[in-house]
Amino acid sequence: MNNQSNFKRLGRSILIFLGMIFLLASAGVLAGQLFGENMTGPVFMFVFAVGFFVLVFWSKKNWWAIIPGGLFASGGVAASMDSLIPDGKTTGVVFLFLLAATFFTIVILSKKNWWAVIPGGILSSIGLVVVLENFIPHVDYPSLPNTLHMGVYVWVLFPGLAVTFGALWLMRKSQPTHWARYPAVGLLTVSLLAFLLGSRFQEVWLASILLGIGVMILLSVFTRKKQTISE
Repeated sequence: MNNQSNFKRLGRSILIFLGMIFLLASAGVLAGQLFGENMTGPVFMFVFAVGFFVLVFWSKKNWWAIIPGGLFASGGVAASMDSLIPDGKTTGVVFLFLLAATFFTIVILSKKNWWAVIPGGILSSIGLVVVLENFIPHVDYPSLPNTLHMGVYVWVLFPGLAVTFGALWLMRKSQPTHWARYPAVGLLTVSLLAFLLGSRFQEVWLASILLGIGVMILLSVFTRKKQTISE
């Protein structure tokens, strides 16, 4: 009986999703004809976003639909802004932050989805770097041809990633995230080196990352040894 009810619920969810897609797709075609072809793409993205969000509202068990729904919604907003504000700077930032908000929403709905903090934090950190790169005047670091180029605000990226794993570690009492302190400390080490070295960081970025990994491993070893002694 449980399997039959699950199949029926899944079937209804699929039918609702398809029904919303066809209804809203017709609205997308009308919007494109009324407001121009530039808005056809964004409207279709919103159509699919609404379809996935309806699945979520229909049943919380369809929480996975938040991800494609958020992806389409973020793309729709970004594409709309690209048509209305063609400056080439705002679109990417808006897309990154909206997509990050999608993953944070998953965590807010259920802490069991703690894994979503990782993509949310990564996207937020990249978005912050893009904001600084696009809107804060600065001089780029010099770099040799065919070498890895590190931007001026690379020191912002690594602390953002460290904070991401630090937030996971703070959830350790209710979720299995004790391990998050190791990448948090390792990334914090790399971020400090990036801040202190400045333009020289792109010359030693590999050594810096290896150092961060080494700090992670040593912290893990000493922490486990301390736990073993206390037991």
